[in-house]
Amino acid sequence: MVTLRQFAASMLATALVGALSIALPTPLAHGSGADNTPWLLPTRPPRCTSAQASSGVVSGCLLAGRDGPDSNGWPTPPFPFDPASASDLGVRPLAGWSFSGYGYNGSAALVDWEAQFAANQVAVGSVRANQLRSLPDALPLFEGFLRDIQAGGYRVTDTGTYSFRCTSGSARSCGGLNRNSLSNHSWGLAMDMNSGANPEATYVGVGDASACATPMTTNIPMWVVQTAEKWGLYWGGYGWNSGCDGPEQVKSSATRDATHFEFRGSPAQARAIAVQNLGGSCVEVADDAGAVSSRCLLPGEVPAAGWRLAVDTRAPKGATAALVNVTMAGAVAAGFVTAESCGPANGPRTSSNGNVAPGQTVANLAVVSLDSTGRFCLYRSQPMHTIVDVQGFFAPAKAAGTNGTLFSPVAPQRVIDTRIERGPVAAGNALVVDGSMAPTNAVAMLANLTVTDPAAPGYLTADSCANLTAGPQSHSNANFGTHDTVANLAVVALSPGSSGPQFCTYASVDTQSVVDVAGYFAPPTPTAWGLSTSTPQRLVDTRACRNDPVSTVQQCAQPTDAASVVRVRAPAGAAAVLVNLTLTGAALAGFATVAACSTSQVPPTQSNGNVAPGGTTANLAVVAVDPEGTFCVRVSTPMHVVVDLEGTFAASSGLQFMPTAPTRRSDTRTLG
Repeated sequence: MVTLRQFAASMLATALVGALSIALPTPLAHGSGADNTPWLLPTRPPRCTSAQASSGVVSGCLLAGRDGPDSNGWPTPPFPFDPASASDLGVRPLAGWSFSGYGYNGSAALVDWEAQFAANQVAVGSVRANQLRSLPDALPLFEGFLRDIQAGGYRVTDTGTYSFRCTSGSARSCGGLNRNSLSNHSWGLAMDMNSGANPEATYVGVGDASACATPMTTNIPMWVVQTAEKWGLYWGGYGWNSGCDGPEQVKSSATRDATHFEFRGSPAQARAIAVQNLGGSCVEVADDAGAVSSRCLLPGEVPAAGWRLAVDTRAPKGATAALVNVTMAGAVAAGFVTAESCGPANGPRTSSNGNVAPGQTVANLAVVSLDSTGRFCLYRSQPMHTIVDVQGFFAPAKAAGTNGTLFSPVAPQRVIDTRIERGPVAAGNALVVDGSMAPTNAVAMLANLTVTDPAAPGYLTADSCANLTAGPQSHSNANFGTHDTVANLAVVALSPGSSGPQFCTYASVDTQSVVDVAGYFAPPTPTAWGLSTSTPQRLVDTRACRNDPVSTVQQCAQPTDAASVVRVRAPAGAAAVLVNLTLTGAALAGFATVAACSTSQVPPTQSNGNVAPGGTTANLAVVAVDPEGTFCVRVSTPMHVVVDLEGTFAASSGLQFMPTAPTRRSDTRTLG
């Protein structure tokens, strides 16, 4: 991954001039006090336990994987000969392969293979930039090893990693062999260092002595080998073909390769070792088969595209869904996130819960289904950071008990617009929002929060006025850049005020604020609504060329006309729908309003989402449905509209909402 190798390279370069702001490990021995006596008769340490290997703490033990790197989880390389063509074995390699006498590097057949490799971006002591090539998860191990031993006083005169060939003990050209004879150099998982002083040789016993008691030729001291083991690297000086455990072992001959250091573990183990030695943290990630395992991030690294980050919401017993605010940041390309089950998943996502562009920090509210452990997974289409703030849970009435509440709609209305009423709110000042349209026993308000024309990048937090203390907040509801206009739905705790229920908003910088309310949560009544969650379903995508008989416009490749309406059919029996509204492809800055078609007003008196030219934004909405089962999306300027269904509301049925104090449960920016 680009972020991994770029960060690892820059970190190593900075370490050489002593300017890192984080603590780095020191070599086991270094400087003039090191014992630099060559280790001519080494004794091999024990193998690492599975706990050591998975933790990344491997000093003093040997990491030993399966027979070949692709058996340990590394990618499977091509091979220069076709085993089915016995007459060609050892005679002619397949088309696209060119042997230099030492390796096949640069062959046309290796273009895709070599594209997966990373190189050191800066010099590591005497090792030039781009001199090391390895698969990205392993590259920091070799860089870290070389940095440590040079800082300790060991002089490196020559070194290299990637060479696509078979082992030196066989035909390097692989003629007459199969892929089992490929050297670990073919994956960049092996490194040769100071070859002239550390030749590969086969030693025999002198007189009646064991070959393991014959001193080898090497200039490598014990502390350098121990440093290699800290980075998970096996030293060829211990020997091949089971090697020598120590000088006392009896063998008639022993092949030792003192120039050679290789990594024999898995990608996950490589990352764990890098995290242990360089600093960092690990997170739980589900693969496409639904298996959850630990994936590690170095400081500053961004979780990769395709990662399905497992988020533990710490849900109360019986909760089946969570209300979460998902913030996206640090994206390397325009992308989206999808909140989903951690079970098996594959192929393109058919719905999304938020969109972000490079340089943006964007938040969006979502209701996500939980598994029996209170967990869900967050898929990212591009490398990016994600932050998850839990704002409440949904559960059946029996599980919710006395904490359960139901939703009651109010006619959508704008209760705050500082552009008209008072002017910008100064940074750090609480803005009191009237919630008197809710009864006194209401616990939370459903409000769409819009920030416009902020003086600088920042965030906005909404909460009960008692909970919004002075200073930086521990959670947020919306994030924005200078002069942005962004909106996000929120369920905000209410507190008593002089004229009835109220809540407050806090902005970290001077900004204008607009607040539209749509309903409240209160103890159950016969007319209030409960939520039924559903598998996310795309109801409308005007980018897709298809005719929808319930729409007033053709949902095809052209953006919806300014001031036009897209009519959308809701699931049968729904009094309201919970939908994620995505706006994109706007030629001009504009907004969209979602409402029951019978109450949709011209001009609109409230909005559910804002979009800038060339941008893509998403916002959650709760929308009442007309008796015939439809609702409408009205746009202010030409733009595309995407509507994803997340659930439905119906009177006195479905799940009840249990509000909680907003709590941050995941933040990949803090890893490491």
